Amino acid sequence: MRHTVLALWILFLVLSGCVRYRDTPLIEAARAGNTHAIEAALARGAHVNQKNGGGFTALMIAARAGDVPAVDTLLRHGADPNLRGGVNDWTPLMHAIHKNQIGTAQALLDGGADVNGRGRSGETALMMAAGYGYTPIVELLLDRGADPWARTPDGATVFSAAVGGVPDIDRFTLGGCQVATVNALKRKEPALHLPDNLWGRAAKLSAIVAKLRGCAY
Repeated sequence: MRHTVLALWILFLVLSGCVRYRDTPLIEAARAGNTHAIEAALARGAHVNQKNGGGFTALMIAARAGDVPAVDTLLRHGADPNLRGGVNDWTPLMHAIHKNQIGTAQALLDGGADVNGRGRSGETALMMAAGYGYTPIVELLLDRGADPWARTPDGATVFSAAVGGVPDIDRFTLGGCQVATVNALKRKEPALHLPDNLWGRAAKLSAIVAKLRGCAY
């Protein structure tokens, strides 16, 4: 019983962020943005795609930090730009977008990242950027061939994310239309519209006020 309580307490500390996963030298080097240390760790035999206890690779960590030199170094040494990981099983590109890092997003695309790769729930990088209202990233992804008509298995779309927002704890936009992003999407694909499902109806409801600000849904 005592061991069970201890295990549950340790799990709580980890999930709450009080305990950080033990990282490998390669991942520590990526976290520090030290390209020399990254190359040294790889020269000593570190696996470039190894994940830490949280499911993150060095490339994901560098992408989230916006560290273009570290991303370029890891890609040059064979890091997989499409390997998914983390709590949401995101690609490195999606991790970069989550932190609004357009520089590393572009570096990943240049390095072979699949612009239409999907996360655990079927979301794409473009859906994320649209929901967050990160218009420059949306435009970058569209220029690189992102599918503006993509939808998740439960019916959410790029356009419903832009109009209705997303409930992300780090970027809570739910209930507010991302006007500049909506306009950018419509410029690229004028026929975009809200789906006739729960996601579409929720987006319409949340954007009633936003329409007065120019949300052309």
